[in-house]
Amino acid sequence: MKTRIAPTPSGFLHVGNAVSFLITYCLAKSENGKLLLRIDDLDRERYRKEYLEDIFYALDWLGIQYDEGPSSLDDFDKFWSQHQRLSLYDLALKSALEQGCVYSCECTRKDLMTSCNYPVYDGKCRDLKKSFHEKSAWRWQIKEGTFIHWVDLFKANTTVNLSKQMGDFVVKQKNGLPSYQLGSYVDDLHFNITHIIRGADLLTSTAAQLCMATFMESIDFQRIHFGHHPLITDKNGNKLSKSAGSESLKSLRETGKNPLAILEIARKMLGLPDEKIETTAELVQLCLAYKPFLNEKIRSI
Repeated sequence: MKTRIAPTPSGFLHVGNAVSFLITYCLAKSENGKLLLRIDDLDRERYRKEYLEDIFYALDWLGIQYDEGPSSLDDFDKFWSQHQRLSLYDLALKSALEQGCVYSCECTRKDLMTSCNYPVYDGKCRDLKKSFHEKSAWRWQIKEGTFIHWVDLFKANTTVNLSKQMGDFVVKQKNGLPSYQLGSYVDDLHFNITHIIRGADLLTSTAAQLCMATFMESIDFQRIHFGHHPLITDKNGNKLSKSAGSESLKSLRETGKNPLAILEIARKMLGLPDEKIETTAELVQLCLAYKPFLNEKIRSI
């Protein structure tokens, strides 16, 4: 099996990122699999060098060793950046266009936010048959009543009503770059990923990508095993996020703290026995002994 962690260099990583990384790492180790570090850097507006550096520092601090991926900032820029794979994304977009899966959308952010269905797209441009010019976005058309089903590693039988929960989603942005949905879909195929661990906030993203895989007849993607873990929240019940300024791993490192508290969160979330652990290696050993990914013991914190 092969899994991946896919951080974005758009802010300093937080505890929620770390827990997701640890769960993914434990899955790879407990199943004798491979772990890929894939850094999603399509969004260059928020990209900063210090955010990219933070990813490497954070993985080292957590004790996570990956089997494939960039070894340094220079190595990343030369060989691993998503901007090195633009031709692959273009091929997927061309295929979607030829199959009639997408349409051109000229809606502005204001149009979207003032829609009564926001954040679900209301399909305003769907039947207008606008031309596919450089400054338009491309949306994947979702038919009414589109339900996507899969057996989740942690949530068992899972169903997403894609037409109601997401609607027609963007696959090509107005700046010409692929969206997260398409970029992640293409990358997971390109790197032969078999297992994906994500937060529960990405259930609709998984559904969107499985929908694309069905229409693109991508059997390999349809065979991927997905697991969606509960989100780590702050004291007010809000999910941790870079944009909201959640406490960063960088600040924890710089104040001399170790990752023990984060390891404990991961242990509890995996439903592992209340045994003292002080290292990531010890967390992996618990996973090897109790196989939480087979027993569906994922817990909410």
